[in-house]
Formats: sequence, C-alpha cells, structure tokens
Amino acid sequence: MHRMIATAVVVSASAALFPAAPATAAASAPKAAPKAAPKAAPSVVVAPEVTSAACKKPCNRKIVNDYPYKTSSWHKADPWNFYRRECVSFAAWRIRQRLGVKFHNHFRGVQWGNANNWDNAARRARVKVNRTPKVGAIAQWNSGRFGHVAYVARVNRSTVVVEEYNKGGTHRYGTRTIRRSSVQNYIHF
Repeated sequence: MHRMIATAVVVSASAALFPAAPATAAASAPKAAPKAAPKAAPSVVVAPEVTSAACKKPCNRKIVNDYPYKTSSWHKADPWNFYRRECVSFAAWRIRQRLGVKFHNHFRGVQWGNANNWDNAARRARVKVNRTPKVGAIAQWNSGRFGHVAYVARVNRSTVVVEEYNKGGTHRYGTRTIRRSSVQNYIHF
C-alpha cells in the first residue's frame, strides 16, 4: 500500500537545540571585513546532502538493501516526505543516493505523491519519461490503487533487474528480473 503524505515541514533537532540568532540592525550595516563565523544550523531540513554521482554510462552497481529505514515504522515519513518502507520512499532515496539528485515529494514544485502519479509529475517537472530502460531510471506502473515504482539496477538484452520496496504490500526490500516491456514507464532523472 502506498499512501500520500500531506505537505509537511521537517524541523531538524539541531535547529531546536541551536536556534539562529535574531536579526539586528547591525546585521544590515556595511561590514569592514568579512569574518568567518560558524554557520547556524538550518531551521528547516528537506533532506540530507548527497555525495554520490550517477552512472554516466550503463553500469552495474552493487544490488543490496542499504536503505536506511529498513526497520523503521512505515507509519512515519522519511526526510523526503514519503512514508518509510513504501516503494516511493525507496525510489526517492535511490534517486538521491545513486543519482545525486536532491529529490523530494515536491521536486521542482510538483507534488509526486503515490507511484501512480509519478509519470504525470515527472512530465510536469520536465523530467524525461519514456519506454527505454537505463540503469538509474525509475520503473513506474499506474496499475492498482497506488501504482508502483522501482529502481532499475541492471539492464539486459530483454530484461531489467529492479530493486524495490513494498511489492505486494510487504514493506520489505526485494529484487526482480522482469521483461523490459512489462514496465509502463521509465523515468530518467
């Protein structure tokens, strides 16, 4: 089951512990020389920074369940504003972790929501959608009540290997080798 989360703001714990200093009149005055002051913790955190880069050509990455919320409650939202252990949360995490895209549920001003909306959201956000698989693409289906998305980990002659969460409502990680043509859409970030 995939559920859409209403727009919410995630406030970091560090912001609650270390709030930014209030603005003063002195802050608007010209400064004599720049000073290296420690940066204040942000008060709103969309998601953690990404350090990895996408494959520039087809490549095989290690296929492993390294999703950080694999034992978390699926009733809580992840930092990208999707429910944990749902296919959309895992796909969002893979997009961030493997592709280096700062993806979240309101990427490029569009609400992505349930998996059956991702193809339309991608088009509105000017993200390429087609029927051609590529390593790093998101496989997307509109069927069922909520649809489904999965990360394309390998592309073979007539099949693709996908990594996914919550196929069949299990809230668990899995991999499948499926026919390339069985995927309704491939979304390319």
